[in-house]
Formats: sequence, structure tokens, C-alpha cells
Amino acid sequence: MLDFVLELYDHAMESDHREFAAKFRMLSENARCLYVRLLNRKGRVFFRDYLKYEEIPSLDEAAAELMREGFLRVPADSEFADLLALKPKADLISLIREHGPGESPSPRLSSEKKAALVSYCLTHLAFEDCFSGTERKRFLVREQIEQSDYFLFLYFGKLQSGLTTFALRDLGLIRTSGFRSRFEARFDYGETARGAFFFAKIFERLERPDAKALTALFKEAPGWPDSDDPEIERMRHRALHRLGRELERSGMPSEALATYSLSDHYPATERTVRLLMQNDDRAGAETLLLKMIEDPSCDEELIFAEDFYERKFKQRKLGRITQLLREGPVLRLDESRRDSPESSAVSYYQRQGAEADHVENLIWMQLFGVLLWDLLFNPETTAIHNQFEFKPRDLGSGAFYARNVEAIRERLAILDDPPRAVYSLRAIWSSVSSVPNRLFPPDARLFERVCRLVELAPRGSLASLLEGISQNYRANRNGYPDLFVVRDGSVRFVEIKSEGDQIRRNQLAQIERLRRAGIPVEVARVEWIVDPEQDYVVVDLETTGGNPSWNRITEIGAVKVRGGKIVEEWSSLVNPERRIPKFIVGLTGITDAMVAEAPRFGEIADSFREFVGDAVFVAHRVKFDYGFVRAEFERLGEDFKAPTLCTVVSMRRHFPGLPSYGLGPLCATFGIPLESHHRALCDARATAQMLLKINEKRIEPSATEQVKDSSPSIPVV
Repeated sequence: MLDFVLELYDHAMESDHREFAAKFRMLSENARCLYVRLLNRKGRVFFRDYLKYEEIPSLDEAAAELMREGFLRVPADSEFADLLALKPKADLISLIREHGPGESPSPRLSSEKKAALVSYCLTHLAFEDCFSGTERKRFLVREQIEQSDYFLFLYFGKLQSGLTTFALRDLGLIRTSGFRSRFEARFDYGETARGAFFFAKIFERLERPDAKALTALFKEAPGWPDSDDPEIERMRHRALHRLGRELERSGMPSEALATYSLSDHYPATERTVRLLMQNDDRAGAETLLLKMIEDPSCDEELIFAEDFYERKFKQRKLGRITQLLREGPVLRLDESRRDSPESSAVSYYQRQGAEADHVENLIWMQLFGVLLWDLLFNPETTAIHNQFEFKPRDLGSGAFYARNVEAIRERLAILDDPPRAVYSLRAIWSSVSSVPNRLFPPDARLFERVCRLVELAPRGSLASLLEGISQNYRANRNGYPDLFVVRDGSVRFVEIKSEGDQIRRNQLAQIERLRRAGIPVEVARVEWIVDPEQDYVVVDLETTGGNPSWNRITEIGAVKVRGGKIVEEWSSLVNPERRIPKFIVGLTGITDAMVAEAPRFGEIADSFREFVGDAVFVAHRVKFDYGFVRAEFERLGEDFKAPTLCTVVSMRRHFPGLPSYGLGPLCATFGIPLESHHRALCDARATAQMLLKINEKRIEPSATEQVKDSSPSIPVV
């Protein structure tokens, strides 16, 4: 790693970095091994007795050498808290009893949490009493932190804790990109590298700042370095915004406003306006808003400034986002799908005869990545700076677009000829879909949606959008609408918003970009109802026992319910690949002989999944049946997910006060046939009859509420 960094970043080295590398190379192998081991451990203070490594025969000699050369030292009082944290709880209690001022924090110290004991020691005990000279020598403090962090930062492009990535590579646990064998520096100038490292350290300090740290950062912020490099400037503005937010959360609005005022970039400018308004400085807020409208730093800033100015200074009642929500259609979807509104909306559109899929940002990233693959991942020019990177690093800075502008425009021009563009995309996809990258997923189903988009999108629309991604990838990589919908040969995108889900400003910016490009977009609001046409699949299982971790399914029965009727059935015995206990045979009547020739679960898994489809998974004590089905799919290396409804829970809610909620007693109460109890299909049919009764109760109040709340001013799909 040192060789790699020194070769590529000689221009970014200062004297202390060169000295660090030279001294490290002069160490013995044992000393180097120990330093790397400590580099990979959490923190910078270590208890010697915990350090035992087979490859270091004499740890004391290695530690002594590192101390002589300035890579380690004995702890000082500034490490008091770190040293206490390494002590076992029993040792902390002994220190308090031996050196405490008299009254302990609690009559029963053993019941106190360790953090409370450490805090008490810091407040009431002296460092010298707790850690004498002899005691301190049992600990080691790693030095040269800034230097080692800087080398790791140059290699990885971010603050990295240790060298474990290399070990995982050598063990075959992580892959390398393979795009290039030789790499170029990510920073062309030493000033840029040091500026990026500086702000990376600032963000590290902002992770969990206390009041003291925030005050220190606030005082330092006016002196943070400016840079001609746009990426470093972006980091500075992001850091100012982050610091301002932390100051606001800590109850320091004046300091926050002063911090935001150091930045003329969004979103710090938005916070400045809002704080000025809170301080009744309308004139200052209006001046800044007009400046933002005249010269916005990004689309999001312009949207905020125009919207806020109209509402606060022109007395327009509805904001832009509220207006967009009111203009959109309303999708009334079954309440059982509350946990997956996007997939529920997809099913809704498909039932209406449209093609639909949940694509969000992925369809755009895949189209962008496949169409421009050879420019993004050219072995000679791609901006990948080490073997662990899978995505070009110059997309965010705009350097990719500047370097390839003519080639990008030439490639985008083929989108005006959809058949040619699709042919070209398929040719590229066939050769790159298996190559790992972090730009887009290798999803063949999604790729078919990409081709469909290229076929149907209005001419010229895709080229302008993809050029925008090339120019400013950071701003245009996300925020796209959720759904891709095709109806009657026309494509549109739909953003789904359920209760309490707000449109973010970057989403509004992307919606407006798509509309300007000529692609229809709408925002659909979801209202949760009980939909009589919702598909339910009522499932009952027979198993070899009660725990899905080691028991298996012996029979599956499933009944599909739609519109208040049973419309389809599915059932199968299942070979559990183990003996069925006698008491289970007595309960179900299913014997080893009956399942000996039955299919294993893996042989019927696809058929069962297809039968369930997008339906709600219903069972009497659904946790049991759903848990077994998921466990069986997990054994196949697959995932199975569906919204669930438990008839036991629902019967208790809608039919309270019954003597028993077991399947047999409920069937007797409601006169539901149960001819072969504990056989899967029979029990599933009976449970389906209970579901119909439950849904009658669920639909009654829902229908009343719909009539009461219906509004002709809102278009309904």
C-alpha cells in the first residue's frame, strides 16, 4: 500500500509523510506486523495483555522498537477516558472504592453500568491514582495517526480504518474490479489531496459531536480553506451545512446562522433563509431569496427559493409540492399492502392492463451505464484509482463529461433511432452484464424495461436526460419516480406517495426535468382501503414438528380468494426428507409411505410461488405457516416475501368474546365444514371461509368511510 501511494502521490507528500514511510520501512518485520495489527484494531489505546499474535514471537521487543522510533508511546493523562474504558467493570469498582472521595455513586456499584462508572472516575478520581507509572506501561498508544490516515485516505479516497480490505482480498472474500492493472492518482495536485483529507477529518469530527466539539468547530469554520477545485469546494459547503444542522439541534441557532452564512450553496442557503424568517428579518430573507432565484447553485435551490418566495412574500396559499400532490391521481389500494405501497401499486396498474414495474433510479442508471459502458470503463482512461473500486470516480466532479463530451453526444444520438439503439444496447449487455460494477445492477428483467423505455420514450427526451447525468452525476443519480408504466404504447413514470410520505426537493427537481424532456410524470397518492378485488391466498401446512429450523413440510394446501369467492386451489404432499414422528402421523394421518414418492419442496417451489403471486398470504396463526414457507425457500437460497394476514388475530378483532379461536371450534361456531381436520387443503378451505366473514366486517366500515370522504375534486384512477 505504501509503495502504491508513494508512486502515485509523490506530489501530495509532505516531509512528515515521507519520514513516516522511510522509518516504517526500516523497522523489523515483527515491529511492522505489530503496527499493522494495531492499525486494524479499534481505537488508539491498547492493553498489552490483550495483544497475542502467533506471527510475532516477541511482542515486547516489537513494541519496544516501535516506541523507540515514535510509532508507539506510553499513555498520558489525555488518554484517561480511553484507559478507563479498557478496564473491566470489577477493576473500575475497585478503583472507586480505593481512591474515591468517600461516597460512591451507588450503594451497590455492581448494579451500575460501566459507562456510569467511567464517568464517575473521570470526575472524582486522579489520573495518577488510577494509573501509576508501572500501570501505564501495561498500555500502548499508537502514534503517527495523521500520517497513516493520510496514506489510507489517498489509497481509498475516504477515511479508512485499517488494512483489513487487503486481507479479505487475499482470503478470496472480496473481489477486485479488474478494469485496470495500472492506476492514476485521484488527486492531480497536492493542495487538492490535502484539502480533501482535511474535510474528511471534519466530517469524522461531526459524526457524534458533543457541545465542546461543536464550539471548537464553530470557531474554526471561518478559517476552513477555500479551493479552486470544485470538489473541495463542495466538501466545504457540505461541511458548513452539516455543522450548522448540528448547531441547530444543539440549541445554538445564532451560531448556526453564522455558520450557514459562510456558504452560498444549497441547502445551507435554505437554512439561512428559514432562520432569518424565524428572527423576523424578512428583508434579509427576501434579499437572499431573490439572489438565489437569479443565480441558483442547483435546481433544488431554485425550486425552494421560488416556492418559498411566492408563499411568504406573494401570499400564494399552496406550495409547489402541495399543488403537485393535489393534482395527482389517487390510488385506492388494499390496506394489507401498507408495508409495500410501490409493489401494491404495480399490481394495481397490471390489473388495469398496463405494463408496470418498480424501477426508481435503477432504470436510469442501467441505461446510462450500458449505453456509455466503454467510455465509463475504458481500461486506458477510466477513473478508477485502486483495485477495490467498481465505479468511475470522476463522475461526481464533471471530469468524465469534460473528457468525453464529443463521444458522449455521438453515443446519445443513436437514441433518436430506437431500433438501432436497442440493438446496440443488447450487444453491449451481452458482454458486460456479468462484469461487476457499482453503477447499475446486472438485472436482466430491468434491462428489458430499459429497452422498452428506449423504444417508447419521446424522441430527444432520453438524450437530454442522460447528458445531464453525465454532466452532474452527483445531482442526477437519484430522486427519480418509483414506477415505470406503459399503457396503449405510451410510457410514463409515477411517483407513489402513501400516508405521511412527502415529496423531497430532489424528487421534485427530477420530476420537472423529466417533464421538461417530454416524458409524462405524475404523483399518485395512496389511500388504503379494503379492496374486494384484492387476491388472498389462504395457506395451511402440515409439518413434521413445530420449529421451522429443523422440521419440514409434509403437505401444502392453498386456496385463492378474490371478490368474495374462492377462485382457485393448489395442493401437494411434500417429501420432508426425514421420518414423520408417530404423534404427527396420528394427528394428520400422513405417513412416511404417503410422502415417499411425493416431490421435495424444491421441486414444487416455483409452482407454489407462482400460485401465491402478489396475493396476501393468509393462514390461521400465519406466523407458523409463513415462517415454514420462508425457511424452505431459504434452504434453496431464495427469498420469499408477501404481506400477511392472520385469521386468528382478525377473528379476535372482528368477532370478540368467542370461547375459543382454534380452527375446529371456530368452524363449529360458524357452521363451516371441516371434514378432514389437519389435512392441509381441508383446513385451507375452512380458513378461507373464515376470511370471507372477516372481510365482510372489514369492508363494511371501509365502504361507509369511502362514501363519507369521497371528493370530486380529486381524480381517481
